[in-house]
Amino acid sequence: MANLLSPDSKVMTGINKVVDMIWLSLLWCLFCLPVVWIFFVLSMMTSFGTNPEASYEAYRTITGLEATTDMEVLTFLIRDLDLILMIEMLVRGVIIGPTTAALYYTIVKTVRRERGYATRTFFHGIKVNFRTGAPASMLLVIFGILMIIDFRYIDLIQGDDPTFSSVLNIALLVVCIFVLFIMVWLFPILSRFTIGLKALFKNAMLISIKHFIGSFVVGGGIVLVFWFIFTFAGDMSSILILFPFILPAGIALLSSFIIEPVLKKYTGSQNQAAAASKDDSDGESIVVAEDPEADSSTDEWYME
Repeated sequence: MANLLSPDSKVMTGINKVVDMIWLSLLWCLFCLPVVWIFFVLSMMTSFGTNPEASYEAYRTITGLEATTDMEVLTFLIRDLDLILMIEMLVRGVIIGPTTAALYYTIVKTVRRERGYATRTFFHGIKVNFRTGAPASMLLVIFGILMIIDFRYIDLIQGDDPTFSSVLNIALLVVCIFVLFIMVWLFPILSRFTIGLKALFKNAMLISIKHFIGSFVVGGGIVLVFWFIFTFAGDMSSILILFPFILPAGIALLSSFIIEPVLKKYTGSQNQAAAASKDDSDGESIVVAEDPEADSSTDEWYME
């Protein structure tokens, strides 16, 4: 029993990792709270058909008013979803990128590699990734807002030309999937390499194409998780509160088992990285090439 309770025992190490994941998920949600808010609004919308009583209760909790008709609740959710999504994405968009990169960085370093302390590593990750991560996430926010506007416009014209609207919907969906695959690699790359904005997107795109299966598995897995939650939200509304406690860190951890082997190919040994490191004409570190070239400032523990 004494061995089980030892700080170095597998049991205590496992407990510490779970606690770190819960804490990191909470930190991520603290910085990305609007994303969580949107998640709950979407959950209410999805559960309305299967559990209208929950939607009425949510409407009453948020507005302080009693809904008299189903349409009143639906109109509130749909109208406020667009407004909340756009405003909160603009407000929080700057920090979402650096925070996501920091979450991935900390999960890999402290949870998987057992190096350093979770809180210190997380905030260090935000600091070092902010310069490139902030504009990168704002570009993604702008893209998201444009997609919302486009999809809303297609809904408005759907009655005039259903065929044309369907084609546009499919085209936009393909674009969104491609961007999702890029996002799968964007922030892990940022967490590992010192890299400029242009090179970050370029290399994320190249890796997402070259390692399409990994992109599909991680991206599809994330979509599947949220689809499952939204679809069965009416039946599992009581456990939605678990979202901020485990899901962000859990997704980062599971994704790292697919992402890390790929990124390690582009890291090489510390000496090789230092020798291969060079800048392009824009002063941006090149990460992906036929012979991998990584920035010499990559942490040594990545090479293990």
